[in-house]
Amino acid sequence: MPCPSLVASAGLALTLPLAAALAVPAPAQGPSSGPTVKRLATPQPGLALPGIGLAASATGGTQAVGARRAILLTGYWPPSNEAVRPFSTSPTQNPAGWIGSNWENRGYDVYSYFPQFANPNCTSCGAGTGDMMVDYQDTSTDFWAFANALQPIAIITFSRTNAALSWELEMNSYNFASWTNDYIAPTQPTPAPPDASVPAETLRTSTLPMQDIVDDVTEANLGLNSFICFSASAGGFVSGFAAYHGCWYQSLHSSPAAPDWCVAAGHIHVGPSIDWATARRAAEVSLRTLIRHVDRARYGCIDVDSYCATTSNSVGPGALLTTSGTTSISANGLRFLVTGMPPNQAGTLFYGVNQAATPWGNGTLCVQSPLQRLGPILNATPGGFLDRTTNFALPPLGSGPYQVLAGSTWNFQYTYRDPASGGANFDATNGLRITFCP
Repeated sequence: MPCPSLVASAGLALTLPLAAALAVPAPAQGPSSGPTVKRLATPQPGLALPGIGLAASATGGTQAVGARRAILLTGYWPPSNEAVRPFSTSPTQNPAGWIGSNWENRGYDVYSYFPQFANPNCTSCGAGTGDMMVDYQDTSTDFWAFANALQPIAIITFSRTNAALSWELEMNSYNFASWTNDYIAPTQPTPAPPDASVPAETLRTSTLPMQDIVDDVTEANLGLNSFICFSASAGGFVSGFAAYHGCWYQSLHSSPAAPDWCVAAGHIHVGPSIDWATARRAAEVSLRTLIRHVDRARYGCIDVDSYCATTSNSVGPGALLTTSGTTSISANGLRFLVTGMPPNQAGTLFYGVNQAATPWGNGTLCVQSPLQRLGPILNATPGGFLDRTTNFALPPLGSGPYQVLAGSTWNFQYTYRDPASGGANFDATNGLRITFCP
């Protein structure tokens, strides 16, 4: 059900290659007083997953799961099930192939489970068939089987709300003793309340990075009303039941010292008028934000802020620059990832000291000159994805006027060709402000 209080949270003539402007030296920066992030103990690597076996890769072949920590997504009525379908390992549910193996090279395997419906566009959908049916007993049995096998480091449960274009993050889930009847006898949970470890009506709250997800979904310009519902619950029907299960699991595995540490879990209600493609994009935005939060909890040293929103390009809402891994210089594990680019087009990553907001090409230059190019010009994949690794031991990051020092803050952006867009035929991503640690 929708939240009662629907309060929404809130010219350079350069072409590729970036000419001499990207080679103008600037002084190295000294330490800055950025926010301090508590470093938590790193858990052991993911364990073997009994009952899950081998998962088919979208690029062919198989990979033994468990080498990376897992993230669990669940859905119910459309479009919530469609939002997470690409992360299903089932060839029947997802014939296009599982995309969750080391998703976007971010270091996590992402799995999804959801029911199917005879009418995929149903309004009155009923229980459905398959995994996580809209049925209390089936949901609970399936959830614990998947969660205990995967030992997820994070969980998002999705379901459908009544508010047309809402992306509603639920703060509250309750251990209700009485629920709205479902479609299959017994129509109440068994047992009820489901969680015997705490009294009936016990509140469990979301541990998702809720405001960050709201901000990132809003900045993605998907036309959605993204907000946090503080005043109500995730609901008294099966979706709220699933939401409670996610928060319940996280509370049982909340120790950073445990090998099955679950950093965060929570529920998102998806509006029924959101088209499937947009629902999937919003789920991906939410997942990227969640992974950044998980990385920060696991590795401590992550201080990355996005600014300067992208503009649409020839293939969609615009290309997005994000990072994966830690911003620790000694760890040397930071990756820059670009999604939403035109297929196979060339581009380059650059950085500088100060921020800007200058019209540039078909977009905005978010980093003020002088600028330094980082690495060679690279082409995006046919799917519009690019992965740019860094090496802090080599110039320009490791030495020279653009050396990145512990405590210093730099601004990064990616620019790329886009001939199909017309105009200047090139565009740029958002900017990233990054403060580095030792």
